[in-house]
Amino acid sequence: MKIVEIIKENTLVYLTLDKLSKKLGEITGEAPTDLKYQINQLIKDGDLFLDDDKKISVSADRGLFKAKMVLNRKGYGFAQVEGYPDFFIPAFAINGAFDGDDCLVEITNRKTEEEIEGRVVRILGRNTTHVVGTYIEGKSKNVVFPDDDKLPQIRIFKNDANKAKNNDKVWVELDMASIETNMVRGKVVEVLGQANTPKAEQISIIRAYNLVEEFEPSVMNAVKAISQEVDIKNFKKRKDFTKQRVITIDGEDARDFDDAISVERQENGGYKLFVHIADVSNYVVENSPLDKSAYKRGTSVYFPNMVIPMLPKEISNGVCSLSEGVNRLVLSVVIDLDKDCNVKSSEIYEGVIKSRHRMTYTEVQNILESDEFLIEKYGDVYDDILCYQDIAKKLQDKRALNGEIRMDLPEPFILENQQGEIVSIENRVQDESHRIIESLMVLTNECVAKTFYDLVLPFVYRVHEKPDEEKVTRLSQLLKNMGVANELDKSGDKPISYQKVIEKINGTPKERTLTKLILRSMMKARYASTCLGHFGLASEYYCHFTSPIRRYPDLMIHRIIKEFLHGVSKQDLKAKYQAIVERVSVQSSDTERNADEAEREVNDYKKAVYMTKFLGQQFTGTISGVQEFGIFVELENGVEGLVKLDSLPMDEYIYDDMSLTLHGSTHHYTIGDSVDIIVANANTHLRQIDFDLVGVEKSHNIVINKNEKIKKNKSKNKDFTKNSRKISKKSSKTSKKSTNKRKRR
Repeated sequence: MKIVEIIKENTLVYLTLDKLSKKLGEITGEAPTDLKYQINQLIKDGDLFLDDDKKISVSADRGLFKAKMVLNRKGYGFAQVEGYPDFFIPAFAINGAFDGDDCLVEITNRKTEEEIEGRVVRILGRNTTHVVGTYIEGKSKNVVFPDDDKLPQIRIFKNDANKAKNNDKVWVELDMASIETNMVRGKVVEVLGQANTPKAEQISIIRAYNLVEEFEPSVMNAVKAISQEVDIKNFKKRKDFTKQRVITIDGEDARDFDDAISVERQENGGYKLFVHIADVSNYVVENSPLDKSAYKRGTSVYFPNMVIPMLPKEISNGVCSLSEGVNRLVLSVVIDLDKDCNVKSSEIYEGVIKSRHRMTYTEVQNILESDEFLIEKYGDVYDDILCYQDIAKKLQDKRALNGEIRMDLPEPFILENQQGEIVSIENRVQDESHRIIESLMVLTNECVAKTFYDLVLPFVYRVHEKPDEEKVTRLSQLLKNMGVANELDKSGDKPISYQKVIEKINGTPKERTLTKLILRSMMKARYASTCLGHFGLASEYYCHFTSPIRRYPDLMIHRIIKEFLHGVSKQDLKAKYQAIVERVSVQSSDTERNADEAEREVNDYKKAVYMTKFLGQQFTGTISGVQEFGIFVELENGVEGLVKLDSLPMDEYIYDDMSLTLHGSTHHYTIGDSVDIIVANANTHLRQIDFDLVGVEKSHNIVINKNEKIKKNKSKNKDFTKNSRKISKKSSKTSKKSTNKRKRR
């Protein structure tokens, strides 16, 4: 029985630590010293509460709730409490909590079921230990103004300035003890460069997400001990694939190659497909400094002009990269397919390969389009490439029948020159060569996941859960209101219902915007120790196996696979890995989410920098979002900006969130509409871009109560619905949420 339950059942409340541990020991038979440790941990986690008199009680019984703090730049905040609406926390009741801190809160005023006020009673965990900001020298004191204006300014003593100069961007380590006082102190641990320079601003974003390019000395020392040569004589127990026509296909700028392929046509019309993945686990030993570093990083992070790798380049670009013409260690999945590309069987081997060609997507695409020069150049694998094309096409057709939700949204690509200047931003769409490799890797991931699911062994799965029923209902109604008939399946058992909607909107002016709405209605893919299937792929079994150089979950399951191949018993594997895969799943999901957010922030910054070149210039865009405070407009290159309510023509607008429209007596705006805009502002600090509509003058001459921005009115205007708000075009709320999300299956 859990300690908290025992305390509640036996009314063991308001006892000191010594007395409580003794009483619990009498009930459970456990040693008081062990119980003291457990009790202190429960106090730390917030399940138990230690008051000023050193008496212990159950937090929930005292009306205390565990919460995550979300602060506003104006000083107040909200406590996110599971199972409750957010508690409003006035500025005076924050009690030293920072944005993102884990806290214990109590209710101080419950106006209604939905309106709850509270205060922070105790801070359970600090999630902010370092801050990025601008260093300012003053006459009496030096301070850092954090980029995150929800945080207080930080006092820096001269000896802690680390040679920072006035107006430098710096990375500051907080003095955690000082946070409880009125003057938060810190020390500069890194000077990032002068504020408002592109390099310093990008590094500032990277540091704000606790990403670091350099590896610790212990990691680099471990790397030095690894030989870059692979002598095949030392790996006689591995399957020899070095005589096969193995190739890699990657982007032109790729430096690490962790997947390679080869194929054999079968006499019965089927295929034997070989997918070879770099055996990173052979070099990254469990619990070594290299492994601990990779676990902490969780994933490689990609920016327009740099990569922060999960593993040092000596590993990722060196001995683990499946480079052309050299022996490399791999885990190989051999898949037997019939003529219709149904999987007959699959096996996993430890192998050795020697890639014949390092090919690019562009070369393969040109071959598929009958480029005679390249067909001759790669004549030894030309038939194989056509074979991969056949397999991929059949796999794609099968997945379409199963209901795979395919959203081929073009992704903005930011092109920079060697000086770091942004040359252009272009939309890039996956061509057939990309889809071939994607299809083969998805198949491989499915085969590996099913194999280990059937073995009932601990594993890390890539899961994409069914969408929330309420979100599906709302999306379905929204689409109908916009003229898109649909029968979306609320149960989530039929992803094909989504695909049918996507097929309907393909090629229409609203395709890109509606596809984003559909994407936002779905759950986010994550890692889990339980096989929950992948809704988007319409796949019952799925994992990430094919990129161990850049994703820790792949590396983790490689270890499990290899131990199984080496004969470790199921019982021993379960005993060793059950808890590990749960921990790795959570950590990998967290680090992936952090990487996504950092990538998005940097991209938004780069877009704002790029658009400063075009201030005052006119473009045609598409309305990509409609809110009470204005409309978002997306340009052809994927750059999105906000036309604020003040910049719309004079009118009284009704906002309908069930059709995403703003309409007044003479003006109407809805997603998918084409509009002409002028670039009005590009704020690189806030990473926001503002547009004005062509030919519309701002109406600053109208006076209105500042707090009267949105009027909810049901009685005075019968045309109002519960989903509509009347908006006087006299002021606007100017916050922006980016809709650009990177897709990671």
